[in-house]
This record gives sequence, C-alpha cells and structure tokens, in this order.
Amino acid sequence: MLEAFRSRFKSREPGPEVWEGLGDDVIATHGPDGRFCKVSGGSLTTFGLKPEEMSGRRLMEIVAPEFQPSLLSAMAEVADPDGPGWARFEFRLSRECQRGPALEMVLSRIPGGFRSVTRNIEHRLAREAQVRKEARDTMDVAVRHNEQLANFSHELRTPLNAVIGFAGAIHGEQFGPLGSDRYRDYARIIHESGEHLLSLISDILDLNKAEANETAAMMSEESVERLVRFCTDLIHLRANEAGLSVEISVAPGIDKAMLDAKIVRQILLNLLSNALKFTEEGGIIVTAALDGDMLEISVMDSGVGMSPDDLAIVGTRFRQARKEGVRGTRGSGIGLALSKALARVHGGELILQSAAGAGTTAVLRLPYLPVEEKPAVQNIRHTDNVVPLAAARA
Repeated sequence: MLEAFRSRFKSREPGPEVWEGLGDDVIATHGPDGRFCKVSGGSLTTFGLKPEEMSGRRLMEIVAPEFQPSLLSAMAEVADPDGPGWARFEFRLSRECQRGPALEMVLSRIPGGFRSVTRNIEHRLAREAQVRKEARDTMDVAVRHNEQLANFSHELRTPLNAVIGFAGAIHGEQFGPLGSDRYRDYARIIHESGEHLLSLISDILDLNKAEANETAAMMSEESVERLVRFCTDLIHLRANEAGLSVEISVAPGIDKAMLDAKIVRQILLNLLSNALKFTEEGGIIVTAALDGDMLEISVMDSGVGMSPDDLAIVGTRFRQARKEGVRGTRGSGIGLALSKALARVHGGELILQSAAGAGTTAVLRLPYLPVEEKPAVQNIRHTDNVVPLAAARA
C-alpha cells in the first residue's frame, strides 16, 4: 500500500501554478530520450530560451560538453528500475544557450520518462568558495601567529636565562658574601620568578605546537610502573611538607608498553601538581589499569573539587576554576589545556571527574601497545570529555 502511494506521489502531475513559474526554479517533463515535453515559466531567465523554444530539444543540447557525462550518468541512474528513482548533477549551459551561471538539475522518474527541476546555484557556490577562502586565511593567520610566537619566545628566553643564571650566582654567593640576608632573599625571588616565567613560556609554546598538530608522539619501550613512580617521586617532598600522602597502585599484568615518556611525564606532573595545589588534607592516589585496549592512569585527590560550572571551563587555555590553590599558589591556566592537547597527540584523551568538596579524579586514557606490537606514530584528535564525578559514578 505504501509503495502504491509513493508511485502515485511520484507520478503526480504538477498543478497549473507550477507551470506558470516556480520562483527561480524551472520544472520540466522529458521523454525517455531526454527531450523536453513541457517546461515551466522562468526558462528564459535560466536557460535563455522560452518554454515553447525548449519543447522538443534534448537535454544534451543545452548542457555544455564537459558536463554531458554527468548528465548521461544521472539519466541512466533514474532509468534503472532497481535504482533510487532520482539523481542530481551540476552543470553549465552549452554555448547555443547562454553560458550563464552554475546550475543544478534534479531528475526523478515518472511514467513514460522523467521530470527535472533546475535551479541556479551560483550564489551557493560563491558562499562555499568564500567559506573555503576564510578557512585558508584563518589557517594562514594561525601559522604566522605560531611563527611569531616561536620567534618572540626565543627573544625572551635568551635574556631570561641570563637573569636566572646571574640570580642563581648571587643567591649562591659564588663570588663572595652579599653582606645582607635580604639581598640573598631578593636573589632567590628573582631566580624563582625567572624559572616560573621560563616554564610558562615553554608551556605556551608546547600548547601551540600540540594544538597545531606540530607535535608527534615518539614511542619507545617504557615501564608503566617506573614511569608513574618517577613522577610521584618528584612531588613526594612537597607532599610531605604539606602533610599529604601519595599512594601508587599498578594493576597486575601491566608491564612495558610503547609510550612517549616525555609526553606522559609532562601530563602526569601537571596533574600531580594540580592535585597538590588544591588538596589541603588527605592525599593523592595514582593508579594504572587496563580498560580493554586502553591504558588508564588516574590521579585522584581528596581536595576541594569542582562544581559542574568549574568543569565546563577548566582545560581551556587561561581559564581557571580557582585563581589560587589552598596554600596560596597561583597558576597560569595553561597546565590542563596543555595536558589535554598532549593526550590527543598521543592518541588518547584526558577525562576530568569532580564534585565540589569531593576531590577530583583525572583519568589519562592512552592506547595500550605492548612492546611486541609496532605502534603507528600519529596525531589523533579526540573530543575533550569532562563529566561531573556524580555522573561518572552513577
């Protein structure tokens, strides 16, 4: 019954108002050989011929030679009883008609031939070309921006390294006593501030490279447990000074895998630094486990946590849920954005789970490639996943 309805619908003869004109579109019926039988008003504007002048002409006569193969393919597709019953193609007119703008024709099968609807698509193509041009221009601007940033950072790093070096020499009193402890403190502050600024510049550069797909994961054989322990060892002293515990749990069966150790270390140290910054009491637990063919390294803390609104903004460059940590430490808003970008470079993702007052869990998911498998080094982008802790545990 449905097929019968469809058949009646397809073969329905357009009403008289359609033949008088269908806006800028031209509707026509054709015999099996493509000859025009009946043509609606508007053909003079579109084809350069009046309806009566088009009657009896073949479609091949009005289509420019370079588009005729597309026309023949569309007619064959419409005539095929096992086909969809319709087809479309784009073309321009032959010189016998006006050369005119780009046109689109949609053919549909009817008893004894087929029907066509032709419309001017010049404006659509112009819009598409403009969108492509704007995309290319945006890409060019981004490339120039990255080049300028790299040059600018080089100009900053050279004098900054000198500041750090001389401040370190003064603080260490390498050329004799300073005469006052206050000078030594000033030198220490200059040295620490310089190192912080240099680290921030490096993070911004790394983030730009990762987001521009200019960073590739360089895989090598690595022990997962050793990599995790290396990172936790670096923050143990700071954790002890803050009265926090640090625990590690690596699931059985996880041995060596193909990883980019530099990327994984950078991500884990960022996550551990954030956990220390926003945890006043309790501790941090780092776990490594397998989830199918993915390696999951989780950093869980018992800190202040984040609300759903906070989760919506963290991970975006220069956006922070809190301006400073529980001990007054301030951040730049770059760490999580960089960690997420680096996780994508490694073919994985970084998922944040949190709730206000219930701590935060950061889950780094990476493809688990045992050492016997050969990895394909590539840049893969994944959609960032940020979910509330309550939803993750439900």
